[in-house]
Amino acid sequence: MKLKRAKKVIAGLLAAMAAAVVLGAVWANPVFAAAAVILLLVLISYSFSQWRCPHCGEYLGWVGKGIQLCPFCHERLDQEA
Repeated sequence: MKLKRAKKVIAGLLAAMAAAVVLGAVWANPVFAAAAVILLLVLISYSFSQWRCPHCGEYLGWVGKGIQLCPFCHERLDQEA
């Protein structure tokens, strides 16, 4: 399912970004800060392009965890179109 894959990719990008922030703070290395900013931009662009309803294609935005219905077309998100 496309949304499940998108959730995993977004979680991985968030984890990598958090690791870059922590390592940058611990080692005071600006390379990690730059990597965190780049990962944030990748995360935002991936989210806008992939975090969409499989039925109507609308961007799901910051929907809460466990949402089951699209707020636009009210179709179930766990079923592909």
